Amino acid sequence: MATESNPKRYSEEVDRISNLPECLLYDILSLLPTKQAVATSALSKRWKLLWTKLTVLDFSHSVTRNQGIGNNNGRMTFTHFVCNVLLLRKPLPVRKFRLVLDSFDDSIHFHVSSWICYALDHGVEEMELLLLFRKPFELPHRFFGCKSLRIVTLYGDIVLNCPSYVHLPNLKDLRLGSKLCSNEDSFRSLLTGIPNLITFFIGRVRRDDISAINICHPRLLFFCIQNKVPFPFKIEIDAPSLKCLSFFDGSVQDSLTTNIVKATFDFSEHKQQADEHDSCSHLLTELRSVQSLLVRHTKVQSLRFGFSLTMLNILKSLQFDVKCCKWHILPRLLESAPNLEKLILHKVDTDGPHELCCWTEPLHVPKCLESCLRIISLLKFKSLEHDLEFVQFFLRNAGVLEKMGILTGLLDLAENSRILKKFSELPRGSSKCELFLLNG
Repeated sequence: MATESNPKRYSEEVDRISNLPECLLYDILSLLPTKQAVATSALSKRWKLLWTKLTVLDFSHSVTRNQGIGNNNGRMTFTHFVCNVLLLRKPLPVRKFRLVLDSFDDSIHFHVSSWICYALDHGVEEMELLLLFRKPFELPHRFFGCKSLRIVTLYGDIVLNCPSYVHLPNLKDLRLGSKLCSNEDSFRSLLTGIPNLITFFIGRVRRDDISAINICHPRLLFFCIQNKVPFPFKIEIDAPSLKCLSFFDGSVQDSLTTNIVKATFDFSEHKQQADEHDSCSHLLTELRSVQSLLVRHTKVQSLRFGFSLTMLNILKSLQFDVKCCKWHILPRLLESAPNLEKLILHKVDTDGPHELCCWTEPLHVPKCLESCLRIISLLKFKSLEHDLEFVQFFLRNAGVLEKMGILTGLLDLAENSRILKKFSELPRGSSKCELFLLNG
């Protein structure tokens, strides 16, 4: 006989989250935006004050052009909400402070500064700011003397007007996607005041007043620059500990003094400048100690490698992403890497008339191909006529090749099998070479 269900017993069995230890509940709430975390206070008495003990504060808000920051039809405004949260939370340290704000009302600058200072005064370790204003926002000077900061991410309309003395002793990860510093001296002060910096990212999306920057740091390990501003500027890198350099840009002139293990270069962002190949050549010739290199060239224009590359004797792994079949660049890279062991070739944007461009064999077989190259990965190769000639050259001349993986990018299993069979029929210079399809 059917029995009636007991709603109270059912709710007790279903609400298993409330029975978890408080430390786990804090971890769960820390993954939510603060607005949602505060809303959980309506669930039950146990949840009412949990949010007040959170050490992660995550605020986000977007204000339209016709909506003032202080006018929200009688409801609590974003400004009041943030202020109330900071007022009512327990006096505990702030582990992470995140603020995403898009506003056309610059009067909120005062409040934003006070919220940042609150986090600084409570020992914040990680700070992430994405601020979109009509007038650039200046960080409070107190920021530049915070000893607790370990990770800082700044994006949007933020200008770093650094004082003459900057002291951020524990900052190890700095990511700038804003207007950088107000001037070059300010930028120099910033780096000088971060003695233990390990990771540094610069993303230029708008033109600023900086025409040259000097990355001079004894402990920096990872540096990445992404420049989307079509105005040349000069960057000098003097970082003896640098291990990884990522370069996404088309209008930077470089001087490099360092020992790099891994590097990425992308010549895809802008139209090629008249002297761009000179700056590219200068930068690439400085990579004597690089072990892993990614070169991405997806411009329609040809990258003119009319120079002599420095021998990259330590280079073990090379990835070359290319558009329009600019294979004439590849032999030059291979000739400069006599000890290369792994090669990844990625054809970018393979649909279009540029696929008619054909591979031309170099006059001389690169040394690495005959004696060192053991692994080759071919991405987006579809067995077109010039693909077949290309693969044939590598299979025939790779004396110690062990593996060649092929990713066609096609969904047709039968066609993939046909391509593999066609490649497998080509003569091989290495008896150990195994051909197989890669999973995309």
